[in-house]
Amino acid sequence: MKLKVESASTLREFISSLGEDTLYAFDRRVVGVAVNNKKLWDSAKLKPGDTVVIFPIIVGG
Repeated sequence: MKLKVESASTLREFISSLGEDTLYAFDRRVVGVAVNNKKLWDSAKLKPGDTVVIFPIIVGG
């Protein structure tokens, strides 16, 4: 899922604005998040216009 940041926030605030299920998956590391093609900390500051990509983590065994 590819999203654009509308207003300034932290990465965690942005993820939580997408819903409780998305935040839970993010906290459990079931999904990965890249901001402008970089992995950032939860506390990273996002600016309007930044691109956030959320993708599932696929594990094989």
